[in-house]
Amino acid sequence: MSTTLVFSQRTDIGLQRQTNEDSSISVLPEDPQILASKGALFIVADGLGGHTRGAQASKLAVNTIRDAYYQQESASPLTALRLAIEQANKSLYEKNLAESSQMEHDKMMGTTCVAAVVRRDTLYIANVGDSRAYIIRGGQARQISLDHSVVARLVREGELTREQASDHPDRNKIYRCLGAHDAVEPDTFSERLQAGDSLLLCTDGLWELVADEDLAGIVQQHAPQESALRLIERANELGGRDNITTIVIQIAS
Repeated sequence: MSTTLVFSQRTDIGLQRQTNEDSSISVLPEDPQILASKGALFIVADGLGGHTRGAQASKLAVNTIRDAYYQQESASPLTALRLAIEQANKSLYEKNLAESSQMEHDKMMGTTCVAAVVRRDTLYIANVGDSRAYIIRGGQARQISLDHSVVARLVREGELTREQASDHPDRNKIYRCLGAHDAVEPDTFSERLQAGDSLLLCTDGLWELVADEDLAGIVQQHAPQESALRLIERANELGGRDNITTIVIQIAS
């Protein structure tokens, strides 16, 4: 299946934050050979560390992943994504290490990230933290990425229900991010795409407030540019507790 991609990305500070610590990037290579071998790349990152530190971390991550991914010319997409995320982690960790004597530990910067590659009819995903990737097909939104949060792990282990997790006091605590340690292990996934599929990458400012069925409904009813706008509007209608970033990608044959 040859695929045509229509996509849109949008970010919003939300209603309760003073700064926007999210970053995102979409890359559709103009060179047809690069597009055929490496595919299109989409990244969303949610910075940690407060104020400009989180924004700096997420921006450094998305730019490093983008550059490192396309430099891995012979690696498979999943291997290249993993190596690119490891490189971003190394850059952030070394920056924290260099500046650690001048700051308290809780001021160190880190970031989540979820990265997606669409190459021909296959989707490749890698993630660290709790920014998410969904595939939307047949009116259903199905999460592809794996949340590295305390409550998500408790849900997976059967200790909490999804309903209990939604308002748990530790719901925003993550146990894996970029920049905290000298090594990081991203989770990776691949999935065969179908014509008519849509993809959604987003930070927790969206998915924590907007139910999966609403995500699916908005994305399937509207083109990507309108979907991205309406998703952010919906999150703000529900309180806009955090920064909200989304990339919507439509797969057309």
